[in-house]
Amino acid sequence: MAKRKEPPAEEGSPAWMATFSDLMNLLLCFFVLLFASSTMDEGKIQKIAASFDNITFNVLNDGSVSLVDGDMLSGGVTQIPDINSILSEAGKNIEGETGDQSVSSRSDAERLSDDELKEEYESRGEEQSEEMYEEIVQSAESYRIDTVIEIDYTSQYVELELNGSVLFESGSAKIKDDSKMFLQKIASILTKYRYCIIEIEGHTDNVPISTSSFENNRELSAERARSVYEYIMEQENFIDSNMKITGYGDSKPIASNATEEGRSKNRRVSIKIYNPQNSQ
Repeated sequence: MAKRKEPPAEEGSPAWMATFSDLMNLLLCFFVLLFASSTMDEGKIQKIAASFDNITFNVLNDGSVSLVDGDMLSGGVTQIPDINSILSEAGKNIEGETGDQSVSSRSDAERLSDDELKEEYESRGEEQSEEMYEEIVQSAESYRIDTVIEIDYTSQYVELELNGSVLFESGSAKIKDDSKMFLQKIASILTKYRYCIIEIEGHTDNVPISTSSFENNRELSAERARSVYEYIMEQENFIDSNMKITGYGDSKPIASNATEEGRSKNRRVSIKIYNPQNSQ
């Protein structure tokens, strides 16, 4: 039987090679465009860099870079640790960048002094503390413990003072069983401020103590603060890195140690809740 005659091979390159060549040309154009767009005039780059020589902070649209030490919050806003130096430096930049004497004079008049900056900073902190104070007072009233704790505030923190005799027996750092419900309510109040710095301080009167458990009042006060810290941590989901404990002994009295009433006030545990501005 005669063999079928095969058709002659097509002339030219295969069809796939034309497609591959087009792809390579597109990739080459793409990389050429990338290279061209990345090349800038060196003089323009130097001018841009010089304009940022004295700038110490920046606010970005979406938030990814911080040019000073601080914590990124949201939307590109950075928590600035030293507002006085930053605002002062910004005022200097305004004056230094302009050659117009009238603009320079106006910036001098508008720029705040260091004392005014400090006052503004403290005022903002006091507003935050006052708002926290009102919330904590309302919570204490709802838990019906407002009559057994003292609540006050400063421009840095809100302070809760717990009487030592309510929490501990004399010379002991073990929390009384009948005081645990009271501390549970305190923990419930504090949990709203878990992202703030919370400092627990132990204090005593000046009557010397020396037992098998504690050599002096400072050790007793530190152990009492630790006991309160550990019990509170068991009740709620606090951030341990935001919790601090300190024992001051009789070094920070709030009343005279000459009377029993004064000594009773000095035997206490203080809980300081720092406002957001002073927690960063």
